[in-house]
This record gives sequence, structure tokens and C-alpha cells, in this order.
Amino acid sequence: MRQILRMCAVAGSVVAAGQAPAQTYEQGGARITFQVYEPSFNSWTHTVQAMPGQRVEWRIVLSYTGTRTDIFALGEALYQPTISEADNTDGGNGVDEFGPWRNGGVSGNSIAGSMLTAAEGEQGTSLASYGRVRFGGTVTAASSSNVLTTFRHSGGAGGAPAGDYMRIAGNFVSQWPRSLAGPVPPLDVTADDVNSVLRGVSSMQQSQALSPAFHVAGTTNLVVFRGALIMSADTSWPTSMQLTTFRESFRRVGGPTGATEGDDRRYFTWQTGPADSGSHRTVDPQIVPALIQILPSPSSALLLAIGGVWCVRRRRSSEQLRP
Repeated sequence: MRQILRMCAVAGSVVAAGQAPAQTYEQGGARITFQVYEPSFNSWTHTVQAMPGQRVEWRIVLSYTGTRTDIFALGEALYQPTISEADNTDGGNGVDEFGPWRNGGVSGNSIAGSMLTAAEGEQGTSLASYGRVRFGGTVTAASSSNVLTTFRHSGGAGGAPAGDYMRIAGNFVSQWPRSLAGPVPPLDVTADDVNSVLRGVSSMQQSQALSPAFHVAGTTNLVVFRGALIMSADTSWPTSMQLTTFRESFRRVGGPTGATEGDDRRYFTWQTGPADSGSHRTVDPQIVPALIQILPSPSSALLLAIGGVWCVRRRRSSEQLRP
């Protein structure tokens, strides 16, 4: 009898483990952080100083910041990294460029050697190629229109905000994803609107039960992307650039059709246990940008220094001549 009861208990636990957890929502509860590498301090930080023509290493880190205590691991985060005040026009000094993508931007855990390792995610020195770190449950491929690609936007081109930007997304996502907030229904949401998000950058993994070899447990300081910015040599460009992303590039609750069409909540998903692929949704994650402060070129800095010394000497001479 005891053996029968034990067998029933085991069978019950297997059924329970196989059931999909109920979908839950939490306002906030997550953070996407952009960091730049500061060689002088050998550390990742939020601000770095660089001169035109220099290379800046950067990365993206995700964290769960909510109140639940049963969150087990990341499910998926969709996003599109951007840099503002980008030099998109070659005036003889080149343009800003991102470092080359690993395997041409085609990557995934199922493609050997195409994903960056945990060590490369922590490394601050330059790499031969860049892209997603470890979380490659979704394969980027030409057939799915999500090969890592750099897009340039100036003067509002492609629906971008005013200004000059570089943006990373899938190879067919030339349009800047837009806000889709509105009444339920009707709402002018098209399949292209949804695809412009789904074909962005995906940091995703299956449940630990389905993919134990590639599963990454943990909920804080998860390095999911590594990049490099090679700045143009143009010394007339603005004095700072911002690495960030934007809400409209996150996965959306509503689809292009149906009763949830007007639900424009944006979210990341998190796993609540080994059998969960991402049932908990953190709505409107916090975005923490990184700043690149552009210093004058060495020749310009020398001229400024000489000018400063000359001004000081002139002021002192004037003071000496005063009665």
C-alpha cells in the first residue's frame, strides 16, 4: 500500500510539473542597463570619455528588480539598441561604426561558435566580433529576417525621432518601431508593426527542463549583449552620445488582430521554475542608458590648452598693469 501511495504521489508531481504556469504581470520589476568599459579603472560603468576616432566597448545587462521571490531565470527580452548623436555622414573623416557581428550576425545556441561566451561578456578589452551573449534560444537567420543589422536614421527617417541615430535590429526592420497605444478595437496595428518588434534583438532561453545544456539560471546582472563603437574622426560632432534602447522595441501584449489589439503594454518575461519558459511578465522595464563623453582630438586639446595658458598670462599681465 505504501508503495502504491508513493507511486501515486510521484505521478501527481510529474503532472504538476508538466502544467504551464499561469500568466502573471508585474508593473516595472525589470531593468535593462547599458554599460561602457572604462580602461583606466578596468571596470564597466555608465559613463566613459573618448576622443574622435577611438573605440568604445559596451554591453547590455538585464536584472529582475521586482518583489516576487520565486523568479528563477530570464525567459526573454526583446529590444533594439540605439546610439544618439551618431555620425551618419562621411565628411572625409568616416562615420561611426559598430564592431563586426559574430558569424555575420547569424547566431543561436544551436549554431556552434556563434554566441559570445560568459567570459567574453565580462571582458572589457576589444573582441574580434560581437553580438548576443549566451541567451541564444532564438536563432537569428535570414529566413526569419532577424540577422543582426545596423540601421542609420537622420532627420526622422524611417519614423525615428528627430536627430541622428544608429539602431540594431533584424535585417528587414528598417522602420523604427512606433507606439501602438490606442482604443480596443479598432486600432491601426499591422503585422509589420508587430514584426518590427519580434525581429529585433532577442535574448531568450527555453526552460531548464527543455534545454538544460544552455540554460542560464539567475536573475540579476545577466550580460546579454556585447558591442563596440568605433567613432569617426570628425571633431565637429556633438560632445556626447547616448547608448540606450526604447520602450516601443519591447515585446507587446496585444497582437495585430483580436480583442487584445489595443493592449500596448511592453514587457520582458521571466521563468518561475525549471519547467517554466517565461510565464511572468514585467511591464515597462526600466531603461538605464550609458553616456560617451567626446573629448577634443589631441591637436584640438593642445590648442585649447595653449589658448587657456595665453588667456591666463594675459589676465595676469593686465592685473599687474592696474594702478
